[in-house]
Amino acid sequence: MATIFQFETAPAIGLVEFIRQVNAIYPGPQHLEPKLISRLAQLLGQLAADKQWLTSHLCDVLEHEFAGQLSGNSYGNDALVIYSQQEPFFQIRVCFWHPRQAIKQAQEKYDVYQCLHDHNFGFLTTNYYGPGYLSRFYRYQYQDDLTCGSPVQLALQFEHQLSPGQIVWYEPSADVHLQHPPQAFSVSLNLIFETNENKQFVFDATTQQVDQVVYSSHQLALQFCRQFLQTFTV
Repeated sequence: MATIFQFETAPAIGLVEFIRQVNAIYPGPQHLEPKLISRLAQLLGQLAADKQWLTSHLCDVLEHEFAGQLSGNSYGNDALVIYSQQEPFFQIRVCFWHPRQAIKQAQEKYDVYQCLHDHNFGFLTTNYYGPGYLSRFYRYQYQDDLTCGSPVQLALQFEHQLSPGQIVWYEPSADVHLQHPPQAFSVSLNLIFETNENKQFVFDATTQQVDQVVYSSHQLALQFCRQFLQTFTV
């Protein structure tokens, strides 16, 4: 289940040192046991304690963009992958959280603050700037045959504000969360681990049903290949 960590004050570390230390202790997702998760959470907290590196990194990103070079770091309007490694796979991502009054209302149904969802990857997140967004946590039992409209038992766990100094661990294909806007602009940091082969879902807490199945680009490609082969083998 989702786990909240809070450690005693530790020395701040920059991005390069954080990456070095993660590589030194993290051999891959099969080793994500509680003791290792706790140590990685502490490192992410130390990275969040350094308030200099992110500004410098964002300036570099903007400089490359204005120079007409593709940085390859974009993840969406409100998130940015700032480091990605293949072996062992992990990503460092920064997310920007806006208060409700600053949000455009164009995407009412599936905006980030109305989307109760799970993830098919484990990750750690911590507050970097601002008061932090709020989350409502649920648990569910993953089943591969779940589809739109399937009933599912969503067990409410707790509500939590991602406050400075706290790190949260999300278990893949088990933890479900609904995020609420912070009182003021906030920034969070994520340490993301390898994706599994499970589907991702958007849920309706009122009806206790799957509202949407979220397929990755890889899964969509496989689905297309199956349909393509069926067309020529009938």
